Amino acid sequence: MKTKNNYQNYLIMLPIVILLACSTLFFITCTGQEVGDKVLEAYELRMDGKADSAKVVLEYILTEDSTNSLAWYELCRTQQHLGLSNPRSLIEIMKDAMNNINQAVKYEPENVNYLSYLGGLEAFDLYMGLQMGKEDVVEDLQEVEEIFLKVLDFKPDCHEVKLTLVEFFGVLPASMGGDSAKAEKYAQELEETDILFGAKAREILMPEDADYVIFWQGVNEKLKDDAEVLASLGKVYLYQDKVEEASKYFDKAINLDPEKNTLYLNLGMYYMMQAMQNPAQLDSVAPLIEKEFYTYLNSKPEPVKPMKAWVLSKLAMIKYRTGDEEGGEKLMAEANSLDLFHSKAFGIPGGYDPPDEISPKHGYFFRPF
Repeated sequence: MKTKNNYQNYLIMLPIVILLACSTLFFITCTGQEVGDKVLEAYELRMDGKADSAKVVLEYILTEDSTNSLAWYELCRTQQHLGLSNPRSLIEIMKDAMNNINQAVKYEPENVNYLSYLGGLEAFDLYMGLQMGKEDVVEDLQEVEEIFLKVLDFKPDCHEVKLTLVEFFGVLPASMGGDSAKAEKYAQELEETDILFGAKAREILMPEDADYVIFWQGVNEKLKDDAEVLASLGKVYLYQDKVEEASKYFDKAINLDPEKNTLYLNLGMYYMMQAMQNPAQLDSVAPLIEKEFYTYLNSKPEPVKPMKAWVLSKLAMIKYRTGDEEGGEKLMAEANSLDLFHSKAFGIPGGYDPPDEISPKHGYFFRPF
């Protein structure tokens, strides 16, 4: 695990059940919006571990007013939540989620939040196709680009969607729709308008033997005390198996922005991937996984119930695989008591922001962190 591309190759080889990491984390959003009381009630039910009840509330809202775009949007997110709790039915449930977000766009076609979310779902669908061996994805990528260009028409500074285009066009081979010229074009546009997003775009396109540490240290000189830059620098060290340095920069980032406490989970996931690649290491890395995951659970801001449940389920898995059946059963029961519909995906879930407080975010498709 020494380079970015090694991680990309490793990720592509994983079974599709594990690759559900792309679930909600990678759905790109660009703005906030007004929220109705009933929709917020449904969201709060979902955060309380009752996604099934949330779905009932949202469906009732839509029987009363089928044009309620916000309800369609939250129903889409709720469907995803339920889908990740049952990976075997995910593909079918994701079709329903896609229909829901299309309804939201239908009734509010200039809402960049809905459009960017739709683009994120289309990108996820494309990525799922790649994992299942689909090679003819050129038209799928064109559709993703078309949706994201609509977003940029309404909100030119939605850098998150442009960065996703850089990743797909820059990583995929030409036979699958990759286009180095387009990737470079979007990267240069980002570099001209935003130092951080420009750096993220340039990193994607850098050659494998480039010095990524020096690159991000240079960005850090330009953007002093920027939590995202420090997190990016830490991740570069993590890709190089320099965990001590990674942890140091993660701590700095979290001190500046406590909401980056999910970086503790990145460290835990790193150790989990080590054990996946070499199962003989599990006993030695299990305490390290537990340390990082419990640090996250005890951090502030306090994680929501679905996120707590996901972390506890992963801790239960560690207990099971190290022979502690009783400990695993106890942790899994605790996870289910918090959210019976918690994500069964390997990757860190997301999509837990209130529907009226969506903050800009971006997640990578072709790398684990």
